[in-house]
Amino acid sequence: MSKWTMAAVVMAAGTPAFAGVILQDVGLADRQIAAFEPIGQTFKAEDVEISAIAFAFSDINAGAPNQAVTLTLYAGAGFGGAVVKSVSRLLPAVLPSPLLPPEFIDFDFTGSVLTVGGTYTIAARVAQGSPKVAVVYSGANPYAGGTSIDAGGVRTRDDLNFRVTPVPTPAALALAAAACLPRARRQAR
Repeated sequence: MSKWTMAAVVMAAGTPAFAGVILQDVGLADRQIAAFEPIGQTFKAEDVEISAIAFAFSDINAGAPNQAVTLTLYAGAGFGGAVVKSVSRLLPAVLPSPLLPPEFIDFDFTGSVLTVGGTYTIAARVAQGSPKVAVVYSGANPYAGGTSIDAGGVRTRDDLNFRVTPVPTPAALALAAAACLPRARRQAR
């Protein structure tokens, strides 16, 4: 092992790597945001910092106005905790219908710092109560780290289709670089 590879490994060992993307994508049912808002999903943080949060969306009323959707990240389970960050964006005018596979759409949560192992809630709201957009969910409780929650309360059997993308830590980047070093040196010869 070269001194550079060893240095990268030593540096990586001193800093925890990121756990990876949290993904729940098995749901096929649709729940209209406006009818249940706020509607959200609790999850256990696996990383210190995240870059994006996505829900899977579908268009259940194609003729309804396309209004901005806001995702709010709360500390704790439910909608009463401290707001970590809130992001609004207009979704594409054309989304898949309920008969087609849903589309994950990322919201930029760069700079959101979490406590690993802590519980957080992602909540969706739609501007002006537009009935156009739904979030996709599963009624089979596929995600063990949390549950769906909405204005009607906790839905212990449901999980929304969601994705939490972490920011890679320096350790993870160092490990990736260390893995590439021997190959790069072989190609240089």
